[in-house]
Amino acid sequence: MNNSIETERYDYLDNIKWVLTIIVILHHCAATAGLDPIGFNLPHVKESMQYQYGILGTFMGINQSFFMSLFFFISAYFVIPSFERKGTRTFMLDKLKRLGIPTLITLFVLFPIMYQYYFVSNIKGLFLTGNIDLGVTWFCWTLIVFSGVFALCSQITSGSQKGFVDKPIPAIWKILLFAIIMVPFNFFGLYLMEALGSNFLGFHLLKFFPMYISMFYFGILAYRYQWLDKLERKHAFLGILMWVAGLFIYKVASAYGLNGEVAMRGFTVIGMSMFLLYSFKKLFNTKGQWSSMLTRTAFAAYVVQLYPMKLTADFYQSFMTQTPLINFVVIAIPSVIGSFAIGYLICKTPILKRIF
Repeated sequence: MNNSIETERYDYLDNIKWVLTIIVILHHCAATAGLDPIGFNLPHVKESMQYQYGILGTFMGINQSFFMSLFFFISAYFVIPSFERKGTRTFMLDKLKRLGIPTLITLFVLFPIMYQYYFVSNIKGLFLTGNIDLGVTWFCWTLIVFSGVFALCSQITSGSQKGFVDKPIPAIWKILLFAIIMVPFNFFGLYLMEALGSNFLGFHLLKFFPMYISMFYFGILAYRYQWLDKLERKHAFLGILMWVAGLFIYKVASAYGLNGEVAMRGFTVIGMSMFLLYSFKKLFNTKGQWSSMLTRTAFAAYVVQLYPMKLTADFYQSFMTQTPLINFVVIAIPSVIGSFAIGYLICKTPILKRIF
């Protein structure tokens, strides 16, 4: 593989990662201002302004329809080269260090600082119900498990692997068929979440896991068969159509008393992911000083985001307006800046920079 292709790939994927990190932070800021339980929400505004909670909810629904699944896809894209370069043992040790330590820091350092008595009740919940809240680092824990399964499967199939066979991106009808096939699997995930809990064994919201698993697998295939280099404008156009179709499916499913968010998920995840991957490859395939800095600090900013968010919300509560959209903006700006500022400091700290 020549260097120009490799550079092209990594630049736009890196840019997507830090943009997605900002979206995640904004998502949680909307939750803080819009009363979606996050642990440090602003109090209710007067009834005449509560319609704006619906606007924030729509914003969060759009984000939730694709963003974490795309994170899993991008993370999986780099699994094969990392595994082949390091070998099984070093590969897993590196995952445990780079993903496990931030998870432990969240659980044993950030949570006790942020929430009084929460750490004890959280650990108690693990033993009583099997549920434990890992905050945003549920993503890190899940990646450890996904990477472990990949490493195990690679070890089992190492002796039976065939030579490289190039495969094109699946045909449009196959992509649409897969989104349809995933509908019952997504509802099975919803059933498991309702039966086991929202944070069973640290896996946050099992209703979304069928698509998380699928996108992680597709990320591996995308690297193996160089699908991202084969993305065309037609895939971006199809992606938008699929996402819009997902909204239609949401309305129809909801009208029949079904969970529309789960029903539409295969369409919105795959659709928006194809659109963004193609768009970033064509429009944001460069890396300057600021984008390089944001790329380097994005993971640390993701891990610590709730801390500056809580500080901002606690300080602002005494001065908050009765306009949720204004409250969202006031919380969002310092939260995004604060998260990346703390992330920058972490990445400059001698010991921590080797983890983050």
